[in-house]
Amino acid sequence: MKKFDQFFSVILIPADFIMIFAAFIVAYFARSSSLILPVIYIWPFEQYLKLALIMTPLWILVFIISGPYSVKRKGLAEIGQIITSASLGAMILVLWVFLNRSDFFSRLIVFYIWILAIIFVLAERTILHLVKTSLLLFNIGKRKLILLGEINPTTLRIIQQVKNKPSLGYRIIGYISDKNNPKSVIENLGPTAELEKIIKKYKADEVIVTDNKVDDEMLFNYLRTCQENGVGFKSVPTYAQAGVKTLEYDNFAGLPIIEFRGTALDGWGWIAKRLCDAIISIFAIIILSPVYLVISVIIKTTSKGPIVYRNIRIGDKGEFETLKFRTMYIEYCTGKLYGGTRAEKFEDTLIQKQNLKKGSAVYKIYNDPRVTPIGNFLRRTSLDELPQFFNVLAGNMSVVGPRPHQPKEVKNYTPEQRKLLLIKPGITGVAQISGRSDLTFDEEAILDIFYLENWTIWLDFYIILRTIRAVLFGKGSY
Repeated sequence: MKKFDQFFSVILIPADFIMIFAAFIVAYFARSSSLILPVIYIWPFEQYLKLALIMTPLWILVFIISGPYSVKRKGLAEIGQIITSASLGAMILVLWVFLNRSDFFSRLIVFYIWILAIIFVLAERTILHLVKTSLLLFNIGKRKLILLGEINPTTLRIIQQVKNKPSLGYRIIGYISDKNNPKSVIENLGPTAELEKIIKKYKADEVIVTDNKVDDEMLFNYLRTCQENGVGFKSVPTYAQAGVKTLEYDNFAGLPIIEFRGTALDGWGWIAKRLCDAIISIFAIIILSPVYLVISVIIKTTSKGPIVYRNIRIGDKGEFETLKFRTMYIEYCTGKLYGGTRAEKFEDTLIQKQNLKKGSAVYKIYNDPRVTPIGNFLRRTSLDELPQFFNVLAGNMSVVGPRPHQPKEVKNYTPEQRKLLLIKPGITGVAQISGRSDLTFDEEAILDIFYLENWTIWLDFYIILRTIRAVLFGKGSY
C-alpha cells in the first residue's frame, strides 16, 4: 500500500475517535436539554466525561475488530460496517450500564449516542474521501500504473476508466508488449522481457496484466518480478493457478480481476507491525542502554577497531547497513572499511574447509577462529545483535522477520526463497526459535516462508517470547 493510501488509512483512527467522542458529548447535552423531554436525573458532566473517555477507545477497538478500516470496503459495504460497529459499541455501553447498575442512563441517550456516532463518522469519512479525491484530481498521490499486454478491448477499457475516474487513484505510464501498436493512445514502454528494467526506470507502483491468454509459467514470472521489486500485481482472470497463497478477486474499472498479494502484511497488517516495531525498539534501546554501554567498553578495551560492525545486507527495499557489535578481530572483518580483500580471502579459505552445512545458499562457519573471546560470548547469547534495534527504529528491519543476508548470498536464492525479500528482515524469526543456527538455510527458508504467508501480530508476540527463552538457553548459536 502506497504512503498516500497509508496516510488516509492511519488518519481514520484519530478521526473516528474524535467523532465518536463528539457523539457522546452532543448526546449528553441533547438529553440534558428539557426542550425535547423532561429531565428527571442525569449524571454531572464531569462524571459523564470520564465514562466517555473510557467508552470511546472501546468503540475504536470494536471498529478495528469488525473491519470498517479495511481499504477494500467502500460505499455501501463501508456504511454497513460502520452501522454494525456502532451497534456493537452501543451494546457494550448498555452492558456496562447494566453491570454497574447505573441510574443515570435512559434509553434515549443511548439512542442519541448510537445515531450521532453513525452520522458523525459517516460525515467524517465523506469529508476525507472528498479530500483524497481532490488531491487525486491534482495528480497528488496517484499510483503509477503499467499495463502488461497488447492493446486489446480490456486494455482500452482500463485506459478509459482511469481517464474518466480520477478517484481510482492511478496514472497510466504506458503498456509493455512485444507488439507495438502505433495507434495506441499510451506509450509502448518496451518488450515483456524488459519488465524489471521498465519497472525500475519508471518507478512503477503497480502492474496489471491485461492479456487473459498468458500462460501459467509466464504469469508466474511476471508475478515474481513484481514481487521482487515491491510492485503491486494484478491480472485479468485466466485459467492460470499461480503459486500464491493470498489470492483475491476484486473489481477494477468494472472488470473482474485477480489480485495477487504475496503476504498477509498489507494495509492494516503493515501499519500494525510497523507501529509495534517502533514502540518495541524505542523501549528496548532505552531499557538496554546500560547493556550497550558495558558491552561497548569491553569490546573497546579487549581488541582494536570500532565497537559496531556495519555490513551490507539485502532487505525488502534493497541494500542497507545492518548494525552489530563487532565480534571478530578487525583484520578479519569483511568489508572495505575493515579487512578488505585479505579478510574475504581468509573467509573463502574457511568455507573451503567444508566447515559449513551442505545444500544451502548461505554458508555457516562453525568454531570460527576470527572471533574474539568476548565475541564468542556475544554470539552465543545473541547480544551482538542488540544494535539492530536501531535498524528497526530506522525502518530497515523489523523485530520479527527473515534474517537479512549478504548480496552474494541472496544471489544463490531459489525463486521460491526470493519470497523472503517481500518483507522487512528481522532480528528474530520462526527459524531462530526453531533451532537457530542448528538449521540449514533451506530449512530456515521454509519456516520463514510459512511465517510470511501466515503472519499475524499475535504470531510476532509469540516469536518474541520464544526468542527470549532461546537466548537464555543459548541453543543453536555460534
